Amino acid sequence: MKQTFGIFTILFYGILTAQTINGKIISKENNEPIPFARIGIENENFGAIADENGNYSIDLTNIDRNKNLTVQIGGFINFSQSIQNFIDGNHTISLNEKVVEIQEVVLNPKKYYEKNWGTNAKTKKVQFGFNPARSKEDKSKEFGVDFNNNKNIKLQKINLNIVDLKTDKPLLINFNIYSKKDGLPDISLLNENLTIELTKDKIKDGTFSFNVSDKNVWINKQDFFVTMQVMNEFDGWIYLSGAMFKSVYYRNFYGPWLKKTIAQPALNIDVKIEK
Repeated sequence: MKQTFGIFTILFYGILTAQTINGKIISKENNEPIPFARIGIENENFGAIADENGNYSIDLTNIDRNKNLTVQIGGFINFSQSIQNFIDGNHTISLNEKVVEIQEVVLNPKKYYEKNWGTNAKTKKVQFGFNPARSKEDKSKEFGVDFNNNKNIKLQKINLNIVDLKTDKPLLINFNIYSKKDGLPDISLLNENLTIELTKDKIKDGTFSFNVSDKNVWINKQDFFVTMQVMNEFDGWIYLSGAMFKSVYYRNFYGPWLKKTIAQPALNIDVKIEK
């Protein structure tokens, strides 16, 4: 009888402590869903991805309740809350949009010149990519490159040199711009979300370009990082060209940023630089 009671107690305890949370991620301003946002644990390679309607499901069963759950996406203020408070509270996560009042700036051609920065390699010998079938970590991987800068610049285009793309649906690519701290990405500098659908027909001569000249993306006299990640799940893969003996920075979900100095993905940017 004691044995039976013990088994029942273990099962009952397991039911009580199992914590799979279902909820939705929305914009607080208009209650619209934020599709494919990543919800995870700060400094941990663990999390979940919301669907196209902002719905998510995350298993917090064996996670330390004192750790913080977070959602970070360009154009929105980071959400962060202790796991215990999150479990006990509302599971609809409302993100506040960043509000920055910036006066309209007219670019005078005489005061600015154009440059392309970054890696422009177009080779199949060195490749970086997302291949969910090869590695489950690719579903949450964010990687990017660093840029040294001591000028006022405006971002015009983000370019990816792509050597191979196979997908059953359009890829939702999210770009972010981070400040630098202790040599690693730190805080997002974006005031709006930079997300775009990628399909094969948008790749011209091996390059996919995201024109952001109509966005307010200014970087003022500071070093920065440009990163990319595939937000939605898909069957297939995407591979970028790379260049040897350069550094790439990467993380999974909201785990710690890591630096690897072997090769760098062919991610480059067009900018207007103040003279």
